[in-house]
Amino acid sequence: MTDGRLETPFAIFNIELTNHCPFRCVMCPRTHNMKRDQGYMSFEVFQHVIDQLVDANPDYARNHGVWLHHFGESLVHPEFDRLMAYAAGRGVSPGLSVNPLMLAPKIAERLLLARPAKLYLSLDGHDDNSFARIRGVEDAYGKSVERLLAFLEMKKVLSPSTRVLLSMIHFDANIESIEKMRAYWSGIDGIDQFLDKPFTSFDGNTPEVTALRQRDRMPEQHPVTCRVPMQSVTITWDGDVVPCCFDFDKRYVLGNVLIEPLSDIWNGPAMRALRLEFQSNRVENPLCRNCESLRQ
Repeated sequence: MTDGRLETPFAIFNIELTNHCPFRCVMCPRTHNMKRDQGYMSFEVFQHVIDQLVDANPDYARNHGVWLHHFGESLVHPEFDRLMAYAAGRGVSPGLSVNPLMLAPKIAERLLLARPAKLYLSLDGHDDNSFARIRGVEDAYGKSVERLLAFLEMKKVLSPSTRVLLSMIHFDANIESIEKMRAYWSGIDGIDQFLDKPFTSFDGNTPEVTALRQRDRMPEQHPVTCRVPMQSVTITWDGDVVPCCFDFDKRYVLGNVLIEPLSDIWNGPAMRALRLEFQSNRVENPLCRNCESLRQ
């Protein structure tokens, strides 16, 4: 890889169906710092992306899941189930992270009929007050729990093979809730795994989010070890390609799928330059230079 070019075909970690979101989560850089335009991925763009993945890297498409979210709540996309079903129909295992509050009966049914392979259900807090402090929506924890439990019953009938993980993010504002709710959610029928999810400051460029990290969990300085630019890319709702799922505001755009093939973007000038930064252990680009993942 002397010039930053890889012989291996491209892979896709996640596809952003939308960056619209009704939540105001304190640990999400989208809440206060995302400046890019908001919108919804069209079916045509999604189809174009999935078809390229299946054609270029069939082994990855067949054996690895692709997450259908980035910085938004995918269930607000008016055709989320059509897009998910198309991916599944092409042999791609679609996964999704959703907030249980979104699982009203009709939405829940549409989601399950699209046959997701894996779902992360994100439910922070343990009552209405703690939920509101973290997720920014008032009087919503009880309704979230009610909808989640109804969803799990529906899943038994409509999509029993869908794997469900209940996740809570580990940071100061949520530790009490994790301690209170871990045993409860671990014992609920239909929850395959309780995930005490590590906190991330994403690309490290959002002071409000970085300040939430517990001081005793700060990583030490080490040589650059990130392998993401050698492994996969992320696609935003408008077809732009970025190198990392931490890139909430498109700080490092590699190209656009409507202009050039993903295989060309994968070894294009922007991606090759990024890989060479990591290879030289001198990361200076605006996306990665503050990322805590570089120092782990």
